[in-house]
Amino acid sequence: MLLNKARLGLLAIVFLVALRFVIGFHFYMEGASKVREGNFTSVGFLTAAKGPLADKFHQLIPDYEGLFRLPDLRELLPSSEQKPTPDDPDKVLSYKKFYAFLDGYAESASALYAFNEDQKESAKSLVAKAKSRLKSVVDDWSPQIIEYLKGYDRIAKNSQDETKAEVEGLRKQRDEIEAKWRALTKPALSEIDKITNELESEINALATSAQVGTGKEKKYAKLKLPGTGPIDVKIVDKYLPIFDMVVGILLMLGLLTPLAALAAGIFLASVVLTQFPGYPGTQPTYYQAIEMLGCFFLAFSDAGRYAGLDFLPWSFWNRRSSKVDETARR
Repeated sequence: MLLNKARLGLLAIVFLVALRFVIGFHFYMEGASKVREGNFTSVGFLTAAKGPLADKFHQLIPDYEGLFRLPDLRELLPSSEQKPTPDDPDKVLSYKKFYAFLDGYAESASALYAFNEDQKESAKSLVAKAKSRLKSVVDDWSPQIIEYLKGYDRIAKNSQDETKAEVEGLRKQRDEIEAKWRALTKPALSEIDKITNELESEINALATSAQVGTGKEKKYAKLKLPGTGPIDVKIVDKYLPIFDMVVGILLMLGLLTPLAALAAGIFLASVVLTQFPGYPGTQPTYYQAIEMLGCFFLAFSDAGRYAGLDFLPWSFWNRRSSKVDETARR
């Protein structure tokens, strides 16, 4: 009964419209800035996730620890694989595993596109060039890579130590050590990603338009690291700016407001969960939590029918309902 009698006053409507527009404008500007800068990536954001759900967010980053893309320490390999070869000459580090992966990628791309012999040879040449560039990365960053690989077990052990997680001083010390450790291979992994992305583009460019196909039959040989799920950081980075802009425009126009606001609220809830509230060592997410609640309020308050395009279907529906009621009374 009380809810049926509830009515919004003029000032309440004004501020409701203002809230909808401001949140929409914020989302739109976030998306527009990501598109304008052109180098947006959510890797850093996902890497910083903490709490019981951190592993779920880290899984969006293929090869999160970098152990597949980085070379192996020969001393940790089976004795039969420790000896350097002409193709893998470094005495301390071995890239045999990743080299084999790139060879396999070239072969799968050749099979997908049904390459002729010339195209197969070109693909092999591109892989050989990528291997040479990877060797240069190892030469440039081998001290840091070796330190990173040797410290992996120690860091993993520290991260599982509940005592250090509960004591603030020890937790900060652990986080600082881990941050410095992860920074060791950040430049090398960035260069490796650049090399593999270019290899992917170059091998796909070998295919003719007939081999690529059109529409639903269109082919693309994607270089996917082992363990990559159906949704990864590349997909997130591709569609998140579009999502932000679309949600922002819909909220500012007051169009499909419940759907847009609900989607925005769920997205902000996922942001809050990356820094799980109350979990030791997490960063505050007050701003995101407040905006999340604002989005959920907009979703369930018919905010779009006040100075918004949602007024049109709402008005049509009410007019139709009134006519049905009149007919029923007669």
